[in-house]
Amino acid sequence: MPYRDTHRCPHALPWAYWAIFGLYEPLLAVSGFLGAIVNPKKAHDNQAPWPAGVAPPEPLTAATQVTILQLAHVVGLLGLINFFVLGAARKYLGAHPVLQEKIVGALLTPLLLADVVHISITWWALGESRWRVATWSSLLWITFLTGFSLLVPRVAWHMGIGRYVDSRDSGGRREIKAVC
Repeated sequence: MPYRDTHRCPHALPWAYWAIFGLYEPLLAVSGFLGAIVNPKKAHDNQAPWPAGVAPPEPLTAATQVTILQLAHVVGLLGLINFFVLGAARKYLGAHPVLQEKIVGALLTPLLLADVVHISITWWALGESRWRVATWSSLLWITFLTGFSLLVPRVAWHMGIGRYVDSRDSGGRREIKAVC
């Protein structure tokens, strides 16, 4: 499906994709980071259901706490990278959709792989608990729901849905030279 935009210049990162990956995803990531900073024990304990009759450890070991905080830091950092790289791609490469497509693709491709791995590892690590969804914590539900809410649009972006794709939409031109 060719890209159709009412704007003068086509975008490899139209507003809807920017809103998902440049605003929504960073908001999720920074919120997760702040939640873990405020309460690392809760972030730890809600990663997966605990076996019946087994309570989470009290208190967290220093190594576990550092691991939780460092993991949260990486997630928050990825969100900020999305915000700044995608914002710059829209702002400075808007008149160069081919370059914009390459830069955005360079960011979204490893994130697509990360989505698949993240969801798969979480699903695998749940063991038999994966089938007892009534025992899932709110954090575990959020992990799956937000994971798929990012995976599906990332797949759509890679499929070229609703955006400029140079190989499909250039009409033989290598790059649109219009100034936007």
